[in-house]
Amino acid sequence: MSEINQKSIVESTATQVEIVGINIDETRRMSGSDSFYQVYFKLSGSPPQAWKDIFEREWKALHPDEPQLWREASIDREFLVMHCPLLEIGTTHFAVLKQAVATTNISYQQFIGEQAAEQGGREIVWKQERNAVEDMAKSLRFG
Repeated sequence: MSEINQKSIVESTATQVEIVGINIDETRRMSGSDSFYQVYFKLSGSPPQAWKDIFEREWKALHPDEPQLWREASIDREFLVMHCPLLEIGTTHFAVLKQAVATTNISYQQFIGEQAAEQGGREIVWKQERNAVEDMAKSLRFG
């Protein structure tokens, strides 16, 4: 039981997501807009749900005092999708997106470390409980 949990935690710690390119075929103008596009940035892999949740929080936290600079960005499989005018990508958003991804990687590693520590603590408690049950079982005389 614990080997499987530890394995999944170890595999999760290998997650370092990076923006590796832009998907020109997927990037398209948004329906009903003359200037807004859905810009599809290719990621180095499809991040786990916890990473996506942290990214969403980190992205929204980057412009709290300048809401006019904030644009919607989300993760869709192995893509980071941003909704904005094309001209804003290079001048405003790309550097901030890379910063958000890097910050998310750091926060995600901290999250995984906390999860591993909690798992280790649960495993210690489980082993103690098992030892207590085994000791009790050894003390009984049947037949």
